[in-house]
Amino acid sequence: MQKHREAVSFQQRFARSDDIAAVLAGQSDQAVRVDASGVGLGALLELLMLKRGAPQAVTVADTSSRGRLLRRLLRSSQPYLSEGARSVLHRRAGHESEDATNDFADCFRAQLVAAGVMTTAALRLSGALHELLTNVDEHAGDGVDGLGAFEVIEREAWMVVADSGRGVMGGYQASPLADKPADAEQALKWAVIDHRSRTGEPDRGTGFQTVIQSVRSLDGCVRVRSDGASLELEQQADRSRFLLREQGKLRGFVVSVLLRW
Repeated sequence: MQKHREAVSFQQRFARSDDIAAVLAGQSDQAVRVDASGVGLGALLELLMLKRGAPQAVTVADTSSRGRLLRRLLRSSQPYLSEGARSVLHRRAGHESEDATNDFADCFRAQLVAAGVMTTAALRLSGALHELLTNVDEHAGDGVDGLGAFEVIEREAWMVVADSGRGVMGGYQASPLADKPADAEQALKWAVIDHRSRTGEPDRGTGFQTVIQSVRSLDGCVRVRSDGASLELEQQADRSRFLLREQGKLRGFVVSVLLRW
């Protein structure tokens, strides 16, 4: 298992969604079909958000048990579904979903503890997941659904939150700030690294700070994908390093956290 972790970098786990974003940005009207059965959970939700925002027809096929669980959720009226150490949540716009979000975060905490994560760390991580999900209502714009997912497998866990809303640039453009980010890369840096709230209030903008702090006790990595950029942050001992990259456009926001212990 350790050899596998070292052979596949955090960035490489998103190679499929990065490649498809580049294809979709090529202005082709040709339909695109993606086999997502073997991709990581973060890349899968990025592909689903790319599909929602693409002008051409995009099919995302996932024949795994994870894909079947997600399809069952989206066809049902249930707020979330679980199967083993995996769960998916659908925050529907205009629906009261706080109870379901609480239950979903509690389920994640319980799965982490059962897998050997210390209770205090599991509480921080489930709290970060809860905050990311509730932030969809505030930051994505009106009438936008949110998706959440987690899976805990062999001393490794993913937690991912996604929406197809206005994205990081749209949020700052609609803000009262006098200064606006020049591009999506700068906007992601403001939001994730500088904790610069789009409200301009000094005590706001701490959502990503909470996420980053929650992964410090584990071998954690965070990727934030929005508009035409991605930001990847990896925790190393007592410090973090981040990488900003230009990408094909993704409408909305996807936050992916990979945890290893």
